[in-house]
Amino acid sequence: MPTTWRIEETSLAFAKVGITCWTFLRLIPGSSYHGPVKGYAIWDLSAAATQCRCLVEAYHVLVYLIHEPTAPEERAFQQLLWNYHCELERYKMLKAAIPDSINLPRVVQTVAVLRSKLEADHYFLTLSSGHRKQILAGEFFKLDDNVALSRKAGISENYYRSNYKYCSAFAHTAPFSISQLRDFTAGDDEAKDLMETLVGCACAYSAMAVRDFAALFPDQMLKLSPEIRRIIAIWEGILRWEKSDHFGGPPS
Repeated sequence: MPTTWRIEETSLAFAKVGITCWTFLRLIPGSSYHGPVKGYAIWDLSAAATQCRCLVEAYHVLVYLIHEPTAPEERAFQQLLWNYHCELERYKMLKAAIPDSINLPRVVQTVAVLRSKLEADHYFLTLSSGHRKQILAGEFFKLDDNVALSRKAGISENYYRSNYKYCSAFAHTAPFSISQLRDFTAGDDEAKDLMETLVGCACAYSAMAVRDFAALFPDQMLKLSPEIRRIIAIWEGILRWEKSDHFGGPPS
């Protein structure tokens, strides 16, 4: 398969899923990657939940890149939007951190060129004025939100929303997450249950990432062991979950 923009970015997104999963496992007591901190076995629920959310985010970007639009105009626009958002973010960060940087004029010029291309793009002009305004402001870089991408991947909206909401509370240090930490005691049964919920979520999205990325390369898909295929099939069934009385994950 030739190396294209889409294949290159998809490969990097998959690598991010893998690295994030590895980092997540370093936070999980009992994992072979977990290590004590100066002799203390740290149970860091907040960091584990935040890393789990990062993993979910990376997976949805992977899905977005893998599901290539059939219309060539939309495919070209996806790449243009991606590049514009990248350079606009670079400009915003550089301007805020080093406003007198000698590189700033070059970045400004790059953003201006990409913006002009966006404003003249046929697919861009088919979008609503509000949508176009959001794009030019750099409010998003994907044409689909995570709910739509979950559907494309065969993942229940309920499963996605519940896990994402739970993990986001810790990423934002929301009051709910603080209340969880108040009652969290490392090593007790409730703490284990909370960690296991996060491990389940991470396993689910990691399995789907392997499934989706391997499907791009038929020779690699054939190399997946029967055990890996079995694990993927189990998670595919769980992720179709629609309703549950359990907050933060599928029914046990």
